[in-house]
Amino acid sequence: MDLGIWSVFVAACVVFSLAPGAGTIASINNSMMGGLKSALQGLIGLQLALALHIIIVSCGLGALLASSAVFFEVVKYTGAAYLIYLGIKKWRDKGMLDIQEAANVKGYSKLIKQGFVVNLMNPKSIVFLAAFLPQFISTQQPLFEQYSILGLTVVSIDSLVMLGYALLGVFMRPYLTSQKIMEFVNKIFGTLFIGMGIALSRAEA
Repeated sequence: MDLGIWSVFVAACVVFSLAPGAGTIASINNSMMGGLKSALQGLIGLQLALALHIIIVSCGLGALLASSAVFFEVVKYTGAAYLIYLGIKKWRDKGMLDIQEAANVKGYSKLIKQGFVVNLMNPKSIVFLAAFLPQFISTQQPLFEQYSILGLTVVSIDSLVMLGYALLGVFMRPYLTSQKIMEFVNKIFGTLFIGMGIALSRAEA
């Protein structure tokens, strides 16, 4: 793959990843609630879903999703419902954050699953990748090699950006020992998750 084309792709990926989305909210929330370890577990789930999206697109199924209104609607509303569910759950959570206890949070597999579902049930991601990735693919070169390079680039950059957002959450953690502040923070993130769910439900293919 031409280095110049790849450089342009890298720049586009940075913009794509920096744009706030459900993954951003989840990364910051996980790090604020359970520290960097929790955020990393959620990040694994996010990237597994992103990798699956890339595989779907490279197999040509992304075009099917973009062209099938019924398929798109089912995935879209399922994802929107899940985000709204997470938002309502955050709104109802009024517990005060115990930094020492949060450091020993168990059930990390749940965070991986949550991150996976958050990213997986976003059809706009697949549709975007289906329109985005082919612009950097040359039919004169092996497709598998090109999709592998582009896929690894997308996942690597998105991982670094989500890690940056997670570190932001870690920085904010020491200020969350007050129950009133925790209730306020939970409502903010609850609102953000619900807002993302509503935004996704209004998305068009």
